[in-house]
Amino acid sequence: MDGFPGGFFVDHVVIRTPARDGLVASASTATDLPALDGYSPAGEAHSRGVRFAGGPFLDVFTAEVPSVALILRGRIDEVESLAAAQGWATRMIRREDRPAGTPAYPWSMALFRRGQGLLTQISVIDYDPDPGAWASPQFASALYPVRPPPETGARLARVWLGAADRPRAARDLEALGYGSAGPVTSAFAPHDGELFRGDGTDLVLCAGIEGVARLDVASAGGPAREVILPGGPVMVLDEGV
Repeated sequence: MDGFPGGFFVDHVVIRTPARDGLVASASTATDLPALDGYSPAGEAHSRGVRFAGGPFLDVFTAEVPSVALILRGRIDEVESLAAAQGWATRMIRREDRPAGTPAYPWSMALFRRGQGLLTQISVIDYDPDPGAWASPQFASALYPVRPPPETGARLARVWLGAADRPRAARDLEALGYGSAGPVTSAFAPHDGELFRGDGTDLVLCAGIEGVARLDVASAGGPAREVILPGGPVMVLDEGV
């Protein structure tokens, strides 16, 4: 299991779409990263995705109704303390508390309950550091952090997040350890926002429907360009990141 520096940082983006394989193929072609199987119970890939240099990944599932969620990595005990201080409503799913007979996932999750603006579209994952917890073949994919990430190649530089109440969303991101670095502009929609620096992938807060609006990827170079991911967020490559 790779080391954990503490705090909160972008771990992955969960995408649910009717066009899973098309989305993964588009992302793989655009980034020159291999398409990887993810969660695979009984040897059947329920999710697929790509893993960026340094570790962040896209975990893509088939679903009739498209949705996208941002997953930060961190300690859920820290989320619990922050929630008490900030007045956030949360639901903690701890791996050690799972009832007998339910799947033994090698992680715990902190979910933010509905009605909290952008925060509701963010979750925090806390991985089991014991390699033995990942022994099952269903979790053995190179997509997941139990395997070393690519050291070179395309990098997930920024995730743009839409928010109807931007001041509230900004306060929540700052509470999670992201520092405002001022305005940013782009030739591609949503065109402008406020940059928040983090450990690894940065976040950009913009006006719009709550949730992930766009992925910015730094690849091998070339002109800035937009890639449409079927049923998912827009991906922008090499726009000065």
